[in-house]
Amino acid sequence: MEYLIPPWQHQLRAIELASRLKNYALFFEMGAGKTSTAINILRHKFNERRHFMDTLILCPPIVVDNWKREWLAHSKVSSANIILLKGSQTQRLKALKNACALKQGFIAVTNYEALLMKDLYAAFLDWAPEAIVFDESHKCKDAKAKRTKAAIELADRAKHRYILSGTPVLNSPMDLFSQFRILDGGDTFGKNFFAFRAQYFYDKNAGMPKQRYFPDWRVRPGALEEINSRLGATSMRITKEECLDLPPLVRETIEVEMLPEQKRVYEDMRKNLVAYLKDKACVAQLALTKALRLMQIASGFAKMDDGSEIHFDNHPKREALRELLEEITPFHKVLVWAVFKENYQQIKDVCEELKIGYVEVHGDIAEARKLEAVDRLKNDPSVRVFIGHPGSGGIGINLTAASFSIFFSRNFSLENDLQAEARNHRGGSKEAGHTKITRIDLVTQGTIEPEILKRLANKEQIGESLLHDLVGEI
Repeated sequence: MEYLIPPWQHQLRAIELASRLKNYALFFEMGAGKTSTAINILRHKFNERRHFMDTLILCPPIVVDNWKREWLAHSKVSSANIILLKGSQTQRLKALKNACALKQGFIAVTNYEALLMKDLYAAFLDWAPEAIVFDESHKCKDAKAKRTKAAIELADRAKHRYILSGTPVLNSPMDLFSQFRILDGGDTFGKNFFAFRAQYFYDKNAGMPKQRYFPDWRVRPGALEEINSRLGATSMRITKEECLDLPPLVRETIEVEMLPEQKRVYEDMRKNLVAYLKDKACVAQLALTKALRLMQIASGFAKMDDGSEIHFDNHPKREALRELLEEITPFHKVLVWAVFKENYQQIKDVCEELKIGYVEVHGDIAEARKLEAVDRLKNDPSVRVFIGHPGSGGIGINLTAASFSIFFSRNFSLENDLQAEARNHRGGSKEAGHTKITRIDLVTQGTIEPEILKRLANKEQIGESLLHDLVGEI
């Protein structure tokens, strides 16, 4: 088979192994080329069967368009044969029916939310694509979720299934069950999640009093080795270090102090679950809410009980960001990651004060504008800063134009943290001329932030039990 863009060695090995099997898992770390590998595996299947197989690709919304670009770059498939299902259910349904009416093979690309659109999902079942790709398959790791159940039912009807993820295990090896149930119909781990859990895990807290009980599932001795041995036949795991000549990733932490008023509000929330600022109350009643309120205060604002926000003027984290951007942006492009809506305005204010061009990718930005933002970061010399949320701007897009990333605020998601970090430390970083990629974490001293950063750096998912450790029992 002719390759339009020569694959790396590990990609060639994956294509060769997958071509012998009906289903395959590409657990390539972010930036190691899993999208183009999947495309070439499918091209091999098309050539082997001498026909264009109907193919459905499910992925996060921000990479729907990117899949089309990758198909056009790595294959001779016509643009007319790649259908993007976006917009309302009615719009997607019409596009799918029009493609089916042509009576020729096509590739449909859509996001996972499509699985929960009743009429569209029924149309998928009727269409019955021969091949399905589940990009970022860890989105279906929860065996109880409606999305996962729909994915399983749809996958069971396909002849060929492929799952792609750089982070297939985020909480525990239990995350693998649903992904492999989608992949092979239960050949690897069976069809019953509870049987799988009982075989490989035990609940460390099984004997705790009911009023204090929360489950703490641990891997049974020797079970991890057996799980890994079962994975080997139908999957490949590749890290960036194994396959790419990447510039080094340098991590820096910059600690800042709190303003006196900021510290007072933080301590009131931590100790009393309520804080007062400008005659308004900031209240938390649950452990997760308390943790979020503490994170918000540490990042420079307080969310009040009436829904309003009060910002701490010129707080140290904002001023640290200002100094960094002033120093870095004349020579380098920068990604600035934040998790709270209020932070975006703080970051934009700094950029505007310094007269620095910026683009945004987060939940308030329309999909079309997100793609435009990515292109402008790459091609527009006046754009020096990319402001993004790790959940929407940190998945599946290439931001190698930037050699620095600054994490202004963070949440408890290991997945989002890893994805965001990989946006500019990936294949193409060295070709972009970067001798190193620098990650800078802005951390407020004396708050919840240093502990969360430490656990994320140690690749620990922060679950319910850890929240109790961090913010105390409520």
